Amino acid sequence: MIEIYENAIQLAVLLFCVNLAVMRSVRYHNQIWIFLALAYSGFALGDCYWLACLIFFGDTPQIALVSDLSWYTFYLFLYLMLKHVLPEDIRPRKLLPWLGPVFTVAMAVFFMQWGNYLSNTVTAVLMGLLMYQTIGGLCILRDQPGDNRRALYWVTLVYCLLNYALWIVSCFWDGDTLANPYYWVDILMTLWFPFFLPATGKAVKA
Repeated sequence: MIEIYENAIQLAVLLFCVNLAVMRSVRYHNQIWIFLALAYSGFALGDCYWLACLIFFGDTPQIALVSDLSWYTFYLFLYLMLKHVLPEDIRPRKLLPWLGPVFTVAMAVFFMQWGNYLSNTVTAVLMGLLMYQTIGGLCILRDQPGDNRRALYWVTLVYCLLNYALWIVSCFWDGDTLANPYYWVDILMTLWFPFFLPATGKAVKA
């Protein structure tokens, strides 16, 4: 029952964020807001499917591919948004951005003890791209003091780390009670979603 309430709250927050992002994309005619609206929408669709399974079948989805595909779009549109915000080539930079892909591949190998190989591989690729772009962007913007675009990259990096923290605790803790740290991490992630809105606003004005 706790999972139903927690997922319903997350879906409500995401739908609120979708509406704000769509309104701002219409008002400002900026492609960055469209990417954010699509990212939020993708995650919300995955939550809709997950919540529907909890309500009607009383269990998590037996076919998780539907929700996984929706959540993959969130990572993809975030990556495209960051590429649009900072189109500079980060390849000649230091090796620091490669920590992202190395981390996601290592975590994929770890998660394969519980999940299937394909979904973990796809997640590692998409999250690796996202973290590479995020860390690379922070490396570039470090040389540009006062650049407001930095906030969006920090918000994205914290989101990625919260997501991995959520997956890690789900491997070791189970149970539909508040003693399960999974719910607390998921609540933190829910509270983090709206931070993309002001960070994107700063990036647009930069």
